[in-house]
Amino acid sequence: MIICSCKVISDHDVESALVEILSEPDALIPTPGIVFRHLQKKMKCCGCAPLAVETIYAKMTVLMERGEICPQKGAEVRGKLLRLVPRGTAQRVASDQHNVEPLTRVG
Repeated sequence: MIICSCKVISDHDVESALVEILSEPDALIPTPGIVFRHLQKKMKCCGCAPLAVETIYAKMTVLMERGEICPQKGAEVRGKLLRLVPRGTAQRVASDQHNVEPLTRVG
């Protein structure tokens, strides 16, 4: 699935970047900007940012289930990503292979 049509970034690109980013000892929170930089791309219109956040969140679940990233690190990062969702909004996170809980912001 294409996440960013401006820079032609797919969900597979995001997944690969997450594995590499989170394997670093002092890994940064993989925000869309961090993932794009890791892929040596710059966000152009930023229209893909909400989908990028949802995809990162969903891919974290998949990677934790497959054992490709540490579950503790994954849970910590997912919690931090959750704080990026604007107040009062709810976004459905879906994966082609897995159903994961909705990405919501409470409070």
